[in-house]
Order: sequence, then C-alpha cells, then structure tokens
Amino acid sequence: MSSINFDFGNLNNEEIISKLHSFGIVTKEVKEKHLAHLKFVNKIVVAFKKQGLKVRIINCDQYNQKCFKGFDLIVTAGGDGTFLFGASKIKSDTPLIGLNSDPQGSEGYLCVERKMNIPPHIIIKKYIERNFEWYYRQRITVTIKHRKFYENEKKYENKNTVLENDETHYALNEIFIGEINVSKVSYFEVSFNDKKPIKQKNSGISICTGTGSTAWHYNINKLNKNKLEKIINVLKDMGVNFKGKNEQFIDEVCNRFNEQLIFNPSHCEMAYTLREPIFNNTFCQIPQTGFIRKMKIISKCSNGCIVVDGNNSIPIYYGTEIVLQMFPEDALRTVFMDFDNSRYL
Repeated sequence: MSSINFDFGNLNNEEIISKLHSFGIVTKEVKEKHLAHLKFVNKIVVAFKKQGLKVRIINCDQYNQKCFKGFDLIVTAGGDGTFLFGASKIKSDTPLIGLNSDPQGSEGYLCVERKMNIPPHIIIKKYIERNFEWYYRQRITVTIKHRKFYENEKKYENKNTVLENDETHYALNEIFIGEINVSKVSYFEVSFNDKKPIKQKNSGISICTGTGSTAWHYNINKLNKNKLEKIINVLKDMGVNFKGKNEQFIDEVCNRFNEQLIFNPSHCEMAYTLREPIFNNTFCQIPQTGFIRKMKIISKCSNGCIVVDGNNSIPIYYGTEIVLQMFPEDALRTVFMDFDNSRYL
C-alpha cells in the first residue's frame, strides 16, 4: 500500500481505485492483503511487548540508518523484497531477521520461517531465548565515484568541469551494471582483482553473492537439456563415443552442472557473469564467468545504470568508476532457526 501512496499520492481514494481498476488490479484483494499484513505486523509488536521489549514500527519511506540507533534488532515483515530492502541500509552488525507475512503468496527464501506458517510469537520467543544460530550472509560493498562533465552551463565558470561524488551501497543478492536501453551494447573497462584493465562490450555485467547465486546468476548460466544434446551431437560427429548415454544421462549432467552454480551465502567471493560478451580482435576473450574478490569497472556507457538487489537503480555516466569488493566485516548478521516443518506446512 505504501507504493500506491507514493505513486498516486496526489489522488483521492475514488481516483486511486479507478486508476487501479484500469490496470486490471482487483482492489478488494489488495485491501484484504493489506489488512492481513497489518494484522501480522501487530502480532509481531504484541509478541515483543509481552517480552517487555521496546518496539518501533518503521515504514519503507521512513527507513534509514538513523532508525537503528538504540535498537538491538531489526525485523522485516513481508517477503524477500522487504528483507533485501531492510538489509540495504544496514552498515553495522545490527542483526536482521525477516518474517514472511504471506507464506501462500511469497516464497520467503530469506525469511527465517520461509513458507512455513509459523506464528510470530514462536519465532520471537526462540530469538529471545537464544534458540537459534547466527548466520552470516556476505554482501557486496559497492563504491561509486561519479565523474560527470558539464559543458556550457552558466553555473560553472570553467568548461568541462568534473564533479566527483562518492557513494557506497551494499548488495545482499546481486548487482547488475549496463545500459538502461537493453538493446544497446554496454561498454566498460573491467579489472579483476587489481589486474590490468580490459575493454569489454557485452549486454551488461551481473555480479552476485552466495545468497544471490540461486536467482538471476543461476538462470543466466544454467545448462538446459536442449543445449547439452546439441553439444553431444557435435562431439559424436568428432568421433566421441556416447553409446548407451540415454535421457537419464542428459538429466544427470545438467543437474550436476547447475548444482555447482550455487555457492554458500557465507563464501567471501563474488561470482560474475558477462552477459552475451562480444569477443573479436578489438575486445579480447576472457572467462565469461568466474569468482573474484574485487572488480573495478569504468563505465563507457552513454546512459547506463547500476541496479542493486533489483530495487535500487542508480544512473551512471561515461567515466563513472565502480568498485565491487567483499569484506568479511560487512557480512549481514541474521539467524537460522530449526523448526518441526511438519507442524507448520
């Protein structure tokens, strides 16, 4: 509902409902979900207060680093998107736990109970009693140095004035860097682990953590049966013996290959993927995927962006410098709880 208020804040209720109907949205369902969410949040508040603890409710539009002062725990109520947004503002070791407010509609992969319909008071009681294990998820520290050139602007005395502005972001899942226009080739200078920069053209660069390795990274790189069958046919033409290799063999190879794409959320390396790279005499061939601890990118894009965890898009310009690194001390502190699954499914 907060996003609706943001998008249509200047409209009255009747106008908002009319607008939503024009998009094919069933407002009754939206209202029911919103009320169910508020009820879930209230259960969290009541559970903490029964333990004699101070609670403060913060909406997305109010959420910032100042909110953490004086509090020992941050709880997100929602799904994975809410958890990612909650994690994006945390720069300290303040722990974060996510509670899935809609187990039927949300996968809740990052939430402590996932899709199990566990009442909030049970989770909170386990936390208060320290009946859990600390679980650290590594994050990507993103430092962006903007270098924007201004020409013929009256407020700057000198032409070609360079404005520099550094900003830091944290990604729990993944980073994407590329042209906003997806049909346009992205152009970068890329350096891996402080080595010599290499010029690259592609459809963008994806960089993920172990937490994000089950998402976009997995789907970009996974091996499907159709592709493997074509590879096997080529190998057969080259004289390689695949006699007796049946459909089961194809499935097993695909599964084994795809399983190794996923890595532990605590692993202190990033996995990068160059999407549809252009390799020729000008742009030399390098590994399309791999693991790194540091990546430096200088944008040659005309109208690019860097997207952090799918919900924060930052424009980048020609000359923008982006440094991606992993530091053990920047890991997000969250928890793992063991439940009797059969009781809550």
